Amino acid sequence: MTDQDAILALACADPIQIHTQKRTLTGVVYQCDHSEPELTCRGPEPGEHVLYVATLTHDLYRLQYAYYNEIEHTKTTLEHYDLSANGRYTWLRTGAQVECITNPTGGEQA
Repeated sequence: MTDQDAILALACADPIQIHTQKRTLTGVVYQCDHSEPELTCRGPEPGEHVLYVATLTHDLYRLQYAYYNEIEHTKTTLEHYDLSANGRYTWLRTGAQVECITNPTGGEQA
């Protein structure tokens, strides 16, 4: 199973463990948004799978995975829902890179 298969197979209420460079996040997926890759007049548009994860400490994370079917090109980013500098709550980019995803039914994915 590839990273893409593992990420696309995750659904609401699935437990998830995300290993980053600085720490490991353990939580539950509470929302999934998905769009398929498509070919437009501007060229190939990536597919996107966005997972919203709530951790045991009630922190909220947004895991965004963009992918192409035709081209081997993927990007994963992680954002954290927190207080911004202007005093409003917003999605803040953490700079964390996802190293692997542990799927409780399929074992660890590199």
